Amino acid sequence: AAPSTAGVAAVVGADGVQRITLAFGRFNYTPDTIRVRRGIPVELTADRSLAGCFQSFVISDLNVWKQFTETDRTLAFTPNRTGTFRFSCAMGMGSGRLVVEG
Repeated sequence: AAPSTAGVAAVVGADGVQRITLAFGRFNYTPDTIRVRRGIPVELTADRSLAGCFQSFVISDLNVWKQFTETDRTLAFTPNRTGTFRFSCAMGMGSGRLVVEG
């Protein structure tokens, strides 16, 4: 299925960090479209439903990669350019879009 067009906006905490939780649902990442703001730190947390290759998370165009484990389920990065970037598992079986807005 194609990623949703609206997507889910990351929630900005009192500390200024954009946070979103990534899960597994309907044979793909959920949400499959994530909206964030450029230049603001992002913390993406994998919930316990991610298993197998879905635990290896890649945003190639932003040079972001993370292997989630039982004890390390958070990916922190700061998107420094706007645009729509594909994310996927390392095998490309699950995918979605990260929309970085100005």
